[in-house]
Amino acid sequence: MKHKAVIFDLYETLITEWGHKKYTKNDMSADLGVEREIFDMYWDEKEQERYVGEINFEDSILYVCKSCGKCIDNSLLSSVVDKRIRTKSACFEYVIPDVYQLLKNLKAMGLKTAIVSNCSSDEVKALKGLEIYKYFDEVILSFEVHMKKPDPCIYEEAARRLGVAFNECVFVGDGGSNELAGAKAVGMKAIQAKWYTNQHPYKRENIADFSVAEEPMDIIEYIESF
Repeated sequence: MKHKAVIFDLYETLITEWGHKKYTKNDMSADLGVEREIFDMYWDEKEQERYVGEINFEDSILYVCKSCGKCIDNSLLSSVVDKRIRTKSACFEYVIPDVYQLLKNLKAMGLKTAIVSNCSSDEVKALKGLEIYKYFDEVILSFEVHMKKPDPCIYEEAARRLGVAFNECVFVGDGGSNELAGAKAVGMKAIQAKWYTNQHPYKRENIADFSVAEEPMDIIEYIESF
């Protein structure tokens, strides 16, 4: 078999944020008593830093409040953080069974597996210790490694940890963050996962020049045919 490892995106590939209650920016701004437009302005300023581990979720909230002159006590801060982590954790209750079956089949085939995800600190806390985590040989989260997709370095880190060459890896993701092009650029075979995005109100179009998997088990067929 040519390929030795399969690397997965997390959101909308292994799990989905659609179909259940999310704690959105709209909810956060309401709880903090900050006008949504103002909240977005300051929150978005720290997006890059949040994903590469330069600022955590709590400090992002404090930054927004300080920037707009809003006082926040520890109780309210703890409440906002708790709601965010609980709703992020809830994503893992909505994994379709075929995703777990795919992961089991890959292990049975002797393939190594990894997650590469752009995650902020709240998402890191939600992920660790949950059932799906144990299916992977390596988990590379942008907040922890201080780089994010589609930076070639994060794909390099995944391959290095797995002990495989780029051309021995298959990358599977829904296509957000230009991740498929990033994987292809370093020499990985990339597949667009659509089993979750097909359920969204506005389906994501096929991304040109990439194989498309409509269902999780399609990945097995691609690996065997590549």
